[in-house]
Amino acid sequence: MSEPLELENRRKIYRFVEKNPGAYMREIQRALSMPTGLLEYHLSYLVKRGLLSIYQDGRKRRYYSTKTVSAPDKHLLAVLRQKIPRRILIYCISQGSASFSELSAFLNISKSTLSFNLSKLVRSDILEELETGSEKRYFVKQRERIADMIVTYRESYLDDLVDRFVDSFVNI
Repeated sequence: MSEPLELENRRKIYRFVEKNPGAYMREIQRALSMPTGLLEYHLSYLVKRGLLSIYQDGRKRRYYSTKTVSAPDKHLLAVLRQKIPRRILIYCISQGSASFSELSAFLNISKSTLSFNLSKLVRSDILEELETGSEKRYFVKQRERIADMIVTYRESYLDDLVDRFVDSFVNI
């Protein structure tokens, strides 16, 4: 077999990853209803042939098309594939900045979960934390780049907040 995308299953996997950069194996498996062993085999094959690349995000191996996603974008896309960090970034971009209490009220999650995700985003150099008086405010460092990524990969996020953000961002 000379053509890596000769098989239908490989084409399906490749197309899915191309449209959903940063997807992890179980996510791909659910979307394509493919047995685990078969999916693992084809993902490995596509990585070895250089069509897909892997970014290790904690315990998850996220897959990307080598043709469409650059190395610096892999980390940002991995973050955007996670619901809470994505929603924090969307809120901060939409509002210009946000305080802990504003984010807590908007997201309606526990303070410890919010604190964990904010710390992770600050350590990853995606958010900047500035003290203004008695509170800290959070700013997105690469606002335009991240907003463009959200718009570009809108269909891969099953999130109505993304749809509302894209509609308002595109109309600015």
